[in-house]
Amino acid sequence: MSISSMRRRAVPALTAFGAAAAAVLALAAPAAAKTGTSELSPEQAGFTATGAQFDTISAQVYLRGPAQYASAVAGLGESVQLWSAGSVAIFGVTASTTGSTYTPYAIVYDRSTHAMVVLNPSVQWCDPSACGSTIGTWNTGDTLSMRVTYNPSSGALVFHASPTAGDAGTSFSATYQAGIGESFNQARVGTDFGTTPWDASYSYSPPMQYIKVAVFSKVSLTTYSGHTSSMWTWWVHHALLANTEQQSSSDWVSVPSNLYNGGANFQTYLVPQSGETPNQPARS
Repeated sequence: MSISSMRRRAVPALTAFGAAAAAVLALAAPAAAKTGTSELSPEQAGFTATGAQFDTISAQVYLRGPAQYASAVAGLGESVQLWSAGSVAIFGVTASTTGSTYTPYAIVYDRSTHAMVVLNPSVQWCDPSACGSTIGTWNTGDTLSMRVTYNPSSGALVFHASPTAGDAGTSFSATYQAGIGESFNQARVGTDFGTTPWDASYSYSPPMQYIKVAVFSKVSLTTYSGHTSSMWTWWVHHALLANTEQQSSSDWVSVPSNLYNGGANFQTYLVPQSGETPNQPARS
């Protein structure tokens, strides 16, 4: 099965949160944190970090029931990503909004041509009884720990994920020889709606109000020099806003909350009809 068909089936601020959510999101970043301007993606909402060479990005995400978003999108997913000048390495999960499970995948793209380089290389799916190359699924309600790591010395990319609860005891791993000399100077984490990082062709029907899609926690990045931190540190972090621009600059799909819990946590939300304006949706 191709990644396009997987994510097409399965397939990224806020002005209308409740009082409790608004209080959480109002937490300010420490003085040392460097906040960059928001960036647009045709299909992903979350955060991106720049200003360093990143060899690892990891995060946990709670897998919410995809069927509750069926009136807005055909599918969605969650991912962590490393970007270099020439390559994009992604571990993600994808779910159809007509179903209740999430399918994992590992993929590398050519950043210049947007062509797929490899899908699920040397993949291993393990459950408590055995390991094999047939990929399973994870269920709604799992909290998934996911990671992409690049080894600058060996040139290996390693993709790994496993639930911390729910389907604990299962895991996904894949390995690809990307080659020595890659400089991954951007790291991303968030909710996905398209078939590739550049896809804006999917359909989106805005809901009547902001709707939570995902809760990310324990976001962590490590540089080639060995420095590990959340999004709040000396490198620059940017909010990543999903906007297809299929019709106009008003085609917002999803936005993240502000970072909180020391820059390690955030949430993503679908943008409602009231947010479909030429201006960026307001963020708390």
